[in-house]
Amino acid sequence: MTINALAAEMVMDRTTLGRNILPLERDGLIAVEKGRRDRRSKTLRLTEAGAARFQAAIEGWTQAQRQFAAAFGAKRTVDMRALLHAVAATDLGTTTARAENDP
Repeated sequence: MTINALAAEMVMDRTTLGRNILPLERDGLIAVEKGRRDRRSKTLRLTEAGAARFQAAIEGWTQAQRQFAAAFGAKRTVDMRALLHAVAATDLGTTTARAENDP
């Protein structure tokens, strides 16, 4: 996956993502390679060590999500996630935000 594609998927600025992946690359969890079609682009690849770390993290994440749903309530958890997905999918450009907030 390219850095630009991942940044878009994560609703992040490409520059911010670029800085955030540096420790992952340093620790050998991802590899940053030149794009195959466009040598100017960068492609991210999960390494074997990264895949192993990811699999180990899934167990803890799943447990944390269960605990949250138990404390917050299953329906409220589903509703909250739907709302957060809607926020992430919304174009929050400055012109849109101003137009909606102006009386």
